[in-house]
Amino acid sequence: MRTIFKPPVFGNDEDNHQAYLLNVILWGLVVIPIPYVLYYLIFAPEGMTRALIQSAAGETINVILLVLLRRRFVRAASYIQVSSFWLFLTVSAFTGKGIHDESYLLGYPLVIVIAGLLLGGRVAFVTAGLSLLSGLLMVRAETSGWIVPSLRPPLETWTVSLIVFPMGAILQYLSTRTVTRALDRARLSEERYRLISNVSFDYTFETSVDKDGGTSLVWVGGAFEKMTGYTMEEYIATGGWLGHVHPDDLEKDAADMAKLHRNQEVINSEIRTFTKSGEIRWERIFAFPVWNSEENRLASIVGAVQDVTAQKQAEERVMETMLQQAAILNNIPDMAWLKDLESRYIAVNEQFLKTSGRRLEEVLGRTDYDIWSKTYADRYRQDDLEVVRSGRRRQVEELQADSTGREYWVETIKTPIRNAQDEIIGTTGIAREITERKKAEMERERLIAELETKNAELERFTYTVSHDLKAPLVTINGFLSYLERDARSGNFDKFNNDLMRIHQAVDKMQILLKDLLELSRIGRIINEPEETDFGGIVREALALTEGQIHARGVRIEFVEDGHKIFGDRTRLVEVLQNLIDNAAKFMGDQPDPRICIGTVTNAEGEPVFYVQDNGIGIAPQYSERIFGLFNKLDSHSQGSGVGLTLVKRIVEIHGGRVWVDSQPGKGSTFYFTVPHPATG
Repeated sequence: MRTIFKPPVFGNDEDNHQAYLLNVILWGLVVIPIPYVLYYLIFAPEGMTRALIQSAAGETINVILLVLLRRRFVRAASYIQVSSFWLFLTVSAFTGKGIHDESYLLGYPLVIVIAGLLLGGRVAFVTAGLSLLSGLLMVRAETSGWIVPSLRPPLETWTVSLIVFPMGAILQYLSTRTVTRALDRARLSEERYRLISNVSFDYTFETSVDKDGGTSLVWVGGAFEKMTGYTMEEYIATGGWLGHVHPDDLEKDAADMAKLHRNQEVINSEIRTFTKSGEIRWERIFAFPVWNSEENRLASIVGAVQDVTAQKQAEERVMETMLQQAAILNNIPDMAWLKDLESRYIAVNEQFLKTSGRRLEEVLGRTDYDIWSKTYADRYRQDDLEVVRSGRRRQVEELQADSTGREYWVETIKTPIRNAQDEIIGTTGIAREITERKKAEMERERLIAELETKNAELERFTYTVSHDLKAPLVTINGFLSYLERDARSGNFDKFNNDLMRIHQAVDKMQILLKDLLELSRIGRIINEPEETDFGGIVREALALTEGQIHARGVRIEFVEDGHKIFGDRTRLVEVLQNLIDNAAKFMGDQPDPRICIGTVTNAEGEPVFYVQDNGIGIAPQYSERIFGLFNKLDSHSQGSGVGLTLVKRIVEIHGGRVWVDSQPGKGSTFYFTVPHPATG
């Protein structure tokens, strides 16, 4: 029944609009005669016959026009409607009261408006002109007596219509013009929308949701047909949205629907669907719930669908490439990786993950600052920037730390990655652990440096030994000639003196050779190191130097504080013995000679041992020279000049150091350290 009252649907909005107007007008004209006939039936029965004839004629015309409209003759039906309606009103006016008739006063304005709505402003103006001309003829007819005259002069009524009819036409023209322009703008917008839809891969939609959760597609817009291959009717008939979702994604789609039923938005949900041709397409869904607050339920869903198939295919190709790269990288036993221009990791191998202590998802897309400490990350980033800037391979040896904090040496080779256009798009790198090689190199360099030092020392030693041994030999050689001469002359006093001088030279040579032998043994003959009280070392050294201390009347000050010392006990006693002997030897004419032995603690908390005297002191410029081989500041003093050299060598063999703090006339303080293996 409802379809009887509906106008036909055309392919464009203009025809649809005109058909809609004509349909409304015709059905309106079908209804209007009913109260008109009832009026005459009840209040003016004498005019009933005329009213029925007019109504029957009008209804007949309207039915014919509705049939034409159903057959889509919209334009022809519009012209027939306007012209037949105008003729009907004209006949009614001429056969009635003329210019005073309702057909003229009310009917003509109505037909002018209808003409403008259906056929445009130009036809409305023509209809207005014909109506005025018809009215003028009615005036003539009334003045000639053909029409029963009215109390109002007909010319006055016609003059009023002269204003009303054109004004109605003008207003109708303006109304039609406004509607036409609105339609033109709408048509232009629709055309632009259609053009955008043709070049885009998106569409919008609305889906209604009933109380039971059932859904039905209400409308779609955009590139729907282009994306799916279906019209909206075909899509609904083949199952709608659920009928085209990939089976593997139904669970995900159900989860999205559950969110919408909780009044939550669905953003960036990616679902696979089937097109009409059976092709699988990836679609990104943006869905927003329209909530019925009164019933507290989901009323409908509005949203948009974006075709992301090309993007997903590109991602799959990238992933395939990355998997191939990862397979290649995993066959490399060293750490290997690929980075983009922002130093983000795009591929790494298993050795990289093992070293960094990370999972693959914790590395890909991250930078060095997310994986290593800032110190290392800063260095790696600078290396990457240098490779990109120079466009050349960079090879460096650098320290690195693994996930446990262990530092180790690696040899890193970084190379720029170029695309087909020879543009740098990232970097690749390989890092090989070279800790053992680096240790060997450093050990070799240490040995070379030590050998160079020993060679230089050997040269000085050879020169010094040859010089110091030559002196007693010269003495012996000289006094041998004196000895022969004095023996021949029988001068036995001089003979005995010559023998004494030769004995002194031989004793000196023995002392030199003994000290040299002792010096050579340091570093070669080492006793098992042990931890012992420093006080025990001091007491043993004092016992060995007791004769010299007693002979010179030296007072010893030592307070045992329980400090421990770790090393070769025999050699450590030699250190104290030589330092005490050296202090006693260079007391000068000090009336109250004193030697203080003790321990202090330095800034690092390690013990520093010292031997202090109040003897003649040493000038600061000689504070290093005195530790050299055979370096005696007083050539007439006793000893060979090897004692302090022995001290320095023994302390350094133990990993410590020795130094002196002294001023002439103010005594000297010799300090030395011997680190404990647990701390140093």
